Amino acid sequence: MRREIARELGYAANSIYTVDQEAVTADEKETDIRLRSVASAHEATIELKLGDGRTAKDLRDTIENQLVKKYMAAEHSRAGALLVTLARDRKWDHPDENRRINVEELFSLLRKEAERVQDALGGTILVAVHFLDLRPRLSIERAK
Repeated sequence: MRREIARELGYAANSIYTVDQEAVTADEKETDIRLRSVASAHEATIELKLGDGRTAKDLRDTIENQLVKKYMAAEHSRAGALLVTLARDRKWDHPDENRRINVEELFSLLRKEAERVQDALGGTILVAVHFLDLRPRLSIERAK
C-alpha cells in the first residue's frame, strides 16, 4: 500500500516535491512517506495505518504521539497527515465513551483530535486526517 501511494504522489509531484518511503528521522524513527520541497527545507509526513486491525484509541493517539511528537519534531516539518485505510465494514469502541462508533464517527473523532493538537501548538503545525475506503461497493454475485 505504501509503495503505491508513494508512487502516485510521485506522479503528482510536478517537480514541486520529492517522495521518500520509510525515511529515517533524526531520532532514528521511520516515517511511512515523507514529502520534501525542492524549493525549501520544508517537509511533510504521511503516516499510514490499516484501520481494520486498530482500535479507535490507537488511531487517535497516533496523531499526537507518533505523527506530531516523533515525525514532525524537526523545525522544517510542520505538516503531516494520518491516512487510514479501511477494507471492511466494522465498528470501534469509542476511546472516551462507553459506546460503539461507525466509520463516520471515527473520522470525526480523528479530525477533532487533529484540530485539538494543532490548537495546543498554537497553530504552528497542520495535521490532516484522511480515509482511503477500500470496502467493496457492490455485493459479489453468486456463481450459479
